[in-house]
Amino acid sequence: MKRRIEHSTIGLLISRRSIRKFRSTAIDEDEVRLIVETGQSAPAYFQAYSVIWLRDRNLVEKVAAICGSEAIKQAAATFLVCLDLNRLGILLQKVSPDNFLKLDTYPGEALLSIFETGLFVENMITASEALGYGSLLLDCGLFECEMFVELLKLPSGVIPLVLLLVGEKDENPPARPRWSVEKILHIDAYRQVSNEDVERYLADVEKTLASENYLMKYANYKGSYREYLAERTAADKEVKQLYERLSSYLRKRGLRV
Repeated sequence: MKRRIEHSTIGLLISRRSIRKFRSTAIDEDEVRLIVETGQSAPAYFQAYSVIWLRDRNLVEKVAAICGSEAIKQAAATFLVCLDLNRLGILLQKVSPDNFLKLDTYPGEALLSIFETGLFVENMITASEALGYGSLLLDCGLFECEMFVELLKLPSGVIPLVLLLVGEKDENPPARPRWSVEKILHIDAYRQVSNEDVERYLADVEKTLASENYLMKYANYKGSYREYLAERTAADKEVKQLYERLSSYLRKRGLRV
C-alpha cells in the first residue's frame, strides 16, 4: 500500500511543501490556464472567486514591496486570488433582484464563498505540484487589501484574499509539524485536547523548527516558537485597530458578515 500511495495523488499531496526559494524560470500560458481550470473543478457553491495573474514585472515588483517578500520576485507566476461578489452580484441581479447580497449581513453565503475559494486555491496548488512546480501561499492579499484594490483598481465586491506563488523549486524543505491525526479525527463525538496534549505538540514543533533554525531563516526571529506564536497572536491595541479598520473596509467592499 505504501508504494501505491507514494505514486498516487495522495503521495503528491502528502509530499507537498511550501517553497520560499524559486529558480528564475518561466511558465507558459497553457500551463497557467490548466492550473486555473483545475482550480475550477473544485466543489463550488456560487463560483464567487476570481484570480488575477500578475505578469507585468512592474506590478510584480510593487506587489513584492507591499508584501515584503523576495519570493514574489523569484516565482514564475504570481496569482492574486479574490473573493468575487461583483460578478456574483451581476448574475444574481439577472435572476433574482431581491437577492441575499442586498441584505445587511449574509454570514452563511459569505463563509461558503470563502470556503469554496479555498477549495479553488487548493486545486490550483495541487495542479501546480502535478506539473512539477512548487508553491507558496501568502496572506498579505487580505491584510493589505486596500493597497491591492488601489493598485489594481478593483471594483467593489472584488476582495483580495491570498497570493499564490508558483515556480520551479530551489529548495527541498522538510515536512512541517502538524497535530497528530488522533487529535484531528473525531469519531462519533468531539474530544477536547488536554494541557498535556498541547505541551507535547508545542515541544514537537519547537524541536522540529529549531533543528533547521526555521524562525530565524524565514521570519528573522531569534526567540522560541512559543514566544513567536504568542507575539503573532497577541490581541494588543495595534492589532485591535488593524482588525477594526479591516472589518470596516471589508464591509465597504461588499463583504458583510
